[in-house]
Amino acid sequence: MPVAKVREYLDPAAQSVLGQSFPDLELILIDDDCRTDELRASQRDPRVVVISNSGKGISDALNTGIAAARGKYICRVDSDDLIPADRIARQYRWLIEHPDFAAICGAMSTMARDGSPVADVNARSATGEITNELRNGISRCSLCTYLLRTDAVRQIGGFRRYFITAEDIDFSFRFGERFRVWYESMPTYWYRLHDNSITHSQRNNTRAFYEQTARDMQSQRRNGGTDAIDAGRPPAPPADGSRPRGSAEAVQHLLTGAAWQKHRAGKKLDALLLGWRACMARPFTFWPWRSLAALALKRAGAETAGTARPTSEHGA
Repeated sequence: MPVAKVREYLDPAAQSVLGQSFPDLELILIDDDCRTDELRASQRDPRVVVISNSGKGISDALNTGIAAARGKYICRVDSDDLIPADRIARQYRWLIEHPDFAAICGAMSTMARDGSPVADVNARSATGEITNELRNGISRCSLCTYLLRTDAVRQIGGFRRYFITAEDIDFSFRFGERFRVWYESMPTYWYRLHDNSITHSQRNNTRAFYEQTARDMQSQRRNGGTDAIDAGRPPAPPADGSRPRGSAEAVQHLLTGAAWQKHRAGKKLDALLLGWRACMARPFTFWPWRSLAALALKRAGAETAGTARPTSEHGA
């Protein structure tokens, strides 16, 4: 669990790990804000390990945690998110029963700053192996939903420092190139949407650039065996004057996508309620109102193109 400046959600995030039905675990907190002593003093559970990363960034923080991990399995939980109480036990049992797979992942739900539910992400995706998707540059779900075999994580060299964001997408692609991955369409992770998160405090073009670069590097490896980063020719990030994509905008996109899913399923009232919530997330934005009007006018259960604006969050 990497820990940076925003710590108001740390205690519930840590407790969601320590309260797992699978008790034989350790929680490694990697302090990336030079307040290690303070963090260590706040954690009383003997299963908690606190390590300093001295502000080196997210990829270094995660690699520091991987190096310190003593368990045979590893998962990432961010310090503002939550995991269901049976998550680790369920995924652990699956990996024990399927030794030919190196990881299992699952569906994710999003919540607002106060913990209220927003929408599910990729919950409708079919259960099954996603190795080929990863090998073709498709990232179905967040890396935070994965439970991975630790020895496999170390074999691919952890996270690459080049990525100041989208490090999880790059990692999942490289992992899928070496190992088999299974997807289970059960709730696995609760992702909190707020403006102080890494995702929503970064400039929009920077975030998009690194996400696309992760996909470009995967394509290069697929076609040539190596990529520009490993060859020492990493693409230069663009000068970025764009604004961050705030959490309210993300909530709006997620709710609109969820509304159209309900509409296609024939649940018109649910669709209209979600569409209304999308409008209220940013009332002065035009396109959600247009989408709500289409939801009201179009027959439920009909396929509609061009009205919903679905989005993905957190690498999903």
